Amino acid sequence: DVLTYERLTQATALTEGVDDSQTEQLVTAVLSITPSEHGVIATPTKRLMTRQGDTNIVSTVGELLGGSIGRRRSNDIIALYDTATKSIVGASVAMDITHFRGGVSYLLTENSARYGAARMPLVAALHIEQISDIMLDLTDPGAVVSSRFGLSAELLQRWWARSDRLYGVAIFHSGNITRDSSGDAKGAMHNKGAMVYVHAAGWSEALIKEPDISLRATEYAIFDSWGEGLRADPWLIEIYSDTAATV
Repeated sequence: DVLTYERLTQATALTEGVDDSQTEQLVTAVLSITPSEHGVIATPTKRLMTRQGDTNIVSTVGELLGGSIGRRRSNDIIALYDTATKSIVGASVAMDITHFRGGVSYLLTENSARYGAARMPLVAALHIEQISDIMLDLTDPGAVVSSRFGLSAELLQRWWARSDRLYGVAIFHSGNITRDSSGDAKGAMHNKGAMVYVHAAGWSEALIKEPDISLRATEYAIFDSWGEGLRADPWLIEIYSDTAATV
């Protein structure tokens, strides 16, 4: 169980010599997360392993298995974006920095007496075409916000880097955010406390090897156990916008 303590009521003004008889009770919101097992198996044959060409098949299988379970973990967290009450931009609408600025303002506003306003730092995970739309606003010579100096000029030269920020929010490209059938995608902006990831005790993401003699092959597998949940809905915004290919 993950406990989140609700805020106490605002402190009261006191009068000297008068006993303060009002007491506050701690109230907790309980989020129960039950980790579940995840895994992936690959079975290269002995024939493949003896005719692996210019690759190390065992190393390649390990890398592919790690990537597979990593994508599953990432997509489980991405699925939480769709559970947020607040969603901005909208289907078939291109994102711009006004949407981004408004999202920051929403999160830093007290939208819940229970949780209060989200605190900095905030982060955003977006589809690359959503980032591209932001780049357009920042570098387009016809846009009011851009110039040939400062950030605009720098971004024109080097594209978007992992550490770049907009309105103080670190923006990350998530390659696991995919388009839907209409060409839209769902990213998110949030405080890191908005969601919770739980890893089961006693589990570790390690490569397991098991020979299959009758098949003349070797099973390689990675298993892990985790769970995730939305902890504070007012601290998470879904960013749902058009991500049609630029070219």
